[in-house]
Amino acid sequence: MNRRLLHSLPTLACWSALCLLSSQVHAAATVLIWPIDPVLTADKKATELWIENQGVNATTMQVRIVRWQQVDGRERYQQQQDVVASPPILRVDRGGKQLIRLIKQAPVPQGKELAYRIIIDEIPQPTDSSKPQIGLKLQMRYSIPLFVYGQGMPVATEGANHVQVDSRNLSWSTTTLDGKPAIEVRNRDLVHVRLSQVSVRQGGSEREVAPGLLGYVLPGQSRSWPLPAGVTHPTGVSATINAQDAKWQSTAGN
Repeated sequence: MNRRLLHSLPTLACWSALCLLSSQVHAAATVLIWPIDPVLTADKKATELWIENQGVNATTMQVRIVRWQQVDGRERYQQQQDVVASPPILRVDRGGKQLIRLIKQAPVPQGKELAYRIIIDEIPQPTDSSKPQIGLKLQMRYSIPLFVYGQGMPVATEGANHVQVDSRNLSWSTTTLDGKPAIEVRNRDLVHVRLSQVSVRQGGSEREVAPGLLGYVLPGQSRSWPLPAGVTHPTGVSATINAQDAKWQSTAGN
């Protein structure tokens, strides 16, 4: 069973303020969420998601599911009701855990993979006005991918990868992102590709793009990420992906 321990981390905007405070910061809870890769196969109407509170205080969470698309190499999210979370708001006591059901409310076209994001927000707790509040109250957000499949899609319920992409359907090229050199990965497969441990080659040396998870490219879409400083014309890319041969290595033009 895949689990991920999610610690509360301040956002960049809050960090400068934190540096100015010598008193206590009121941080978010530490929660454990599993599985980190939920899927809904064609024969299932619902699946489970668990939240466990490993912090010192009770926490209240709001759970929403949004449609996940990629447009012009960037992430896009839209409200939807094809898949919903029940309950949408929950309280988890210290040391407790809560089951959330992810319920499919609309059919998925045959041979299709649809992508969603599960957005879990911590709802700030009301403070005791009789006590002085010194510090920052941080609201945390967690985002988990959810893939939903129609009939005819081969999906494994066990193992590291629920679906496998054919690396022959992947390609990459150099582009610009916000005016800076970037790598664009295009996915012509029927299922998503998950990219991690990504590096690029240029001038006989290899440079790391991401030591862990870089991101996803959805079926028929492309996604762009910035290249390391000083890399402008890479000649090759290497990545770990959800494929039978987990390592993807490709040279420029392939």
